[in-house]
Amino acid sequence: MRISSRRLVASMLVSILLISGGSTVALADGQSSGDSSETASDAVHEIGSQEITIQDATITISDTTVKGPGLPDATIEERNYTVAESTTTIEGLTLSINGETYEICRITISVEEVGLTLENVELSNGS
Repeated sequence: MRISSRRLVASMLVSILLISGGSTVALADGQSSGDSSETASDAVHEIGSQEITIQDATITISDTTVKGPGLPDATIEERNYTVAESTTTIEGLTLSINGETYEICRITISVEEVGLTLENVELSNGS
């Protein structure tokens, strides 16, 4: 089965949103479980596996620019997509934010029947 470029872009955008949302949840967990004997500059907060399920929802992204390697240079005025079912697993994610380091073993993101509406979205490979 060949995946169309529209579905690929939609899946990438949903994954970006879900990863950033999952990171926020994981960071909140990590801040409350840190070892007080470590200093803020060398503390590593280990966060166990996280499972995120998004079902029967609609996500709207408007007036946004997304830059990153591998993204096409494109502008989307208005498009609607539906992700029927998709699961993504990320193994070993490390984030450093404001001198704090967070390590997440595994993030599993499941998406079922999620609509995605894009309005005035610009994609760029960052160059």
